[in-house]
Amino acid sequence: MCVYSSGSFSVLSDGETVVGVYTALEEGKVYRIRGRLFNSTSGLRMRLGRVESAEPSFHLDVIEGAYWPSDGHYLLAPGKIKLGIPIDVRKGELVRVEGIWYGKKFYPVRYETLGFSEKPEDRMPWSVEGIIIYAGSKTVLWNGSEEIVLYLPYRTKLELGKRVRVVGIVRFYSKLSLIVDSREDIQVIGDAGRRDVSHAEIGEVAVGSCTVIGSGSSLKLNCTDLRLYGFSARVGDRVYLEAIRRKSSLYCMNCKIVTPREELPNEICSFEVGEFAKVSGWVEWVKVYKNGFGLANITNGNCWVLLKLRKSLEVSLEENQTVTAYGIFTTYRGMPAFEIASGDDLCSGRC
Repeated sequence: MCVYSSGSFSVLSDGETVVGVYTALEEGKVYRIRGRLFNSTSGLRMRLGRVESAEPSFHLDVIEGAYWPSDGHYLLAPGKIKLGIPIDVRKGELVRVEGIWYGKKFYPVRYETLGFSEKPEDRMPWSVEGIIIYAGSKTVLWNGSEEIVLYLPYRTKLELGKRVRVVGIVRFYSKLSLIVDSREDIQVIGDAGRRDVSHAEIGEVAVGSCTVIGSGSSLKLNCTDLRLYGFSARVGDRVYLEAIRRKSSLYCMNCKIVTPREELPNEICSFEVGEFAKVSGWVEWVKVYKNGFGLANITNGNCWVLLKLRKSLEVSLEENQTVTAYGIFTTYRGMPAFEIASGDDLCSGRC
């Protein structure tokens, strides 16, 4: 096999003997050469008589590994073996190669592709397809059964909700991880499926209109047990959401307030335990106990409810004050009551 060629000089090897010939040959190709051998100060040489292409009749070593063309051409087995010439195999694909060693390089003569590995193996290439469920400082792909952390090339970003196919090197850190060598090793092949927020599964885009019943660093909604991250709204606001479903949360991709809480109807007369509502009325009386807990009777026409005033709310009310509150219907000693999550959910007047 020709293992080196430059100008009119080439080097051939059968894995054991090395012969130099004064002719231009193609690296990686097997030849049968006839001529006269002689020794030179640089090693064995041949004066050519005849050169023709041939099938190898010498011993071939066999190596199995994954083809990895990156700053050179390599087989990962999982040790790194440098190839003398490239082969026509997809990056990361398993291959069985027959060839010879010359120096520190392995020169393929024949090879057979074996497809991509079905399971991840540490420090070996793997191909995986799934939905991006985290993007930004941390990129995570959901492949239908587990989360895979992607370490992307510098300045490479992927969008939430995109379906991608990725080839990379497996590493088992705290989570299964894939180190991606090049932007070309990532294919965007579509978008995540969409489903109603109450039925969305991990990796799908949850869609729906819901009322905010709890706020803070994330939102609690009346349509799902999952918290919504990446969007701000007040208790009582009705929001439209398109959010990627993660294992135990939702993350907003496209969210907006469709009905601000000020536009909700006054439901003081529609008492139903556990239901979220807006109630408006005037303070008929206020009572505060020694432990700081208070009650206020909010009345509107023939309807009334007891507003629970936890000390932690840090709010106070006065008789005849007009108030609006956003919260949950409950009971107090068998009587209709109303509970708010924070002081921000209680205001004076029409608000």
